[in-house]
Amino acid sequence: MDYNVKVHDKSGTRSLKAGAGINLLDFLRMNSVDVDTPCSGKGTCGKCKVRVQGLMEEASEKEMKLLGKNALENGYRLACYNKITSDIEVYVDSDAGEAKIATGAKEREVEHCPIISKRFVKLKAPDIEDQASDIERVTACSGGFDMPEDIALIRTLPHVLRNSDFAVTCGYMDDKLIFVEPGDTTQKLYGIAVDIGTTTVAAYLLDLNTGKKRDVYSLLNPQRKYGADVLSRIDYTVSCPTGLDEMNELIISCVNEAASVFCSRGNLAREDIYAVVLVGNTTMMHFLMKIPANNIAAAPFIPGTTRMHKFRARDMGIEINPFGYAVMFPCVSAYIGADTVAAVLSSGMYENDGISLLIDIGTNGEIVLGGRDWLYSCSTAAGPAFEGANIRNGVGGVKGAIDKLDFAGGFSYTTIGDSKAIGICGSGIVDAIAGMLSVGVIDETGRIVDEDDEIYSQLHESIRERLVDIDGMKAFLIAKAEECASPIDIAITQKDVRELQNAKAAIAAGIKVLVKEAGIKMEDVDRVYLAGGFGSYINIASALKIGLLPAELEGRVESIGNAAGAGAIEGIVSSVMLAKADEIRSRIKYIELSAKPEFVDEYVECMMFE
Repeated sequence: MDYNVKVHDKSGTRSLKAGAGINLLDFLRMNSVDVDTPCSGKGTCGKCKVRVQGLMEEASEKEMKLLGKNALENGYRLACYNKITSDIEVYVDSDAGEAKIATGAKEREVEHCPIISKRFVKLKAPDIEDQASDIERVTACSGGFDMPEDIALIRTLPHVLRNSDFAVTCGYMDDKLIFVEPGDTTQKLYGIAVDIGTTTVAAYLLDLNTGKKRDVYSLLNPQRKYGADVLSRIDYTVSCPTGLDEMNELIISCVNEAASVFCSRGNLAREDIYAVVLVGNTTMMHFLMKIPANNIAAAPFIPGTTRMHKFRARDMGIEINPFGYAVMFPCVSAYIGADTVAAVLSSGMYENDGISLLIDIGTNGEIVLGGRDWLYSCSTAAGPAFEGANIRNGVGGVKGAIDKLDFAGGFSYTTIGDSKAIGICGSGIVDAIAGMLSVGVIDETGRIVDEDDEIYSQLHESIRERLVDIDGMKAFLIAKAEECASPIDIAITQKDVRELQNAKAAIAAGIKVLVKEAGIKMEDVDRVYLAGGFGSYINIASALKIGLLPAELEGRVESIGNAAGAGAIEGIVSSVMLAKADEIRSRIKYIELSAKPEFVDEYVECMMFE
């Protein structure tokens, strides 16, 4: 028996048929409806909220606890907990529409020598006295550059040469002749640099003739529907026979979408794009290449590859010039990926005389310490709390997310896009905890105070009235339901504080272990680079206040934006910098924190607020 399901989401309204008893989340996924599922449908995050009209089974105790009484009373249900047992209407409030994605970065001038170059040549036509093959004729005119064993290129060569009266444009990469085109096409030479994050994707169009950036495009990573973190997605590829194919297709579709947008906005043909340079964490790089990533997820954490790879883009399903190339930046280990290598490259820390610290905080925290003489790295399982997951009202950096809070002289907040609040994103969470600490709402252990505490009576009335009980848990009210886009209070609960403590302790402890491993003191660190989307928007003073960054580093911290994207740009406009990336990868020594007993001690100590 089938039921009628009417789905309302950002794309409009659709009338669909659902088999009796099918899980609502599975049904929505099957029909390409974007629903937030940080836990990948395991029933632990409480984020797959949808508003349902129609007959539904009674909510379980666990669903009630995750949703809260107010949300249930307003018709909200968790898609992963419910089956379709009648005709229903489903309203999906996805945050995928208008994300605030960090695409800007601190860029620097590098030697302009693009990874692909062109040269127009007029060849002497063959005659009875000169019977050299077409391949020999072209390579002889190309300064002896060899041609790769590419059957598609060889097949087109006779036609291209004779249709252009032997006046052709030759393309080169790594001392090889990689394409031959009729006529003079030297003015059309474009490339795309792509940073594939776990949450977001940022793409940059480059004119390789000038080395200049022409356009930028960003979007949310569609793999999010299978979990907020890489482990959830790896788990999906293991449990589902088509999982790896799905992950690959989703991320390749992002690259192709960016190429399509660039062509449309820049009046280009796909054939004008000859190279794509890609960076991302090690799992994302595996998904890009459709390499099983399951061995990354469990000890001893072995990737399929960490090398730099160069493939014909067409072999990966990337829709650019059929003779163009896709270049995969190298990784260091299972949890220090190509994005970190790219960030180290663009930051310039690898050639600094002093000691620098690079921190990229996302679903994991990647940390690199060092300079010209040495580089140490580690990865901390910070969890996705900084990106809004595992937080009761946490959301990504999207329109309506509370991104800044001010406790000075009362209490106020701002939202992305100045819209009604839908939740609180990572930078807002850090501001909230820092502010709660400053005014005495939480103590050094992270406990939210109550009426029995001496400090309670000393709190300003505007702060005291925000100390509430939500579903049996102490909480600090950020925004009342009537202020919000949905009729749900937005608050920081005691559990949220603990999640933040776990995440910040992991980062801070990782920093301290690296410093000890290098045999230096915190005071020896000259500068700190905060990279990535979170690093772009975080209030540095708040990060220092909560102990996410050690206090000794105050005054030395700067945000450098999407350093991974900047590194990918350097790698496409300069073959010298691309070679540097490979050199950096070989220089970075990876420290496995799980093998360091002192990490646990530091972690426990860093849980406290000072």
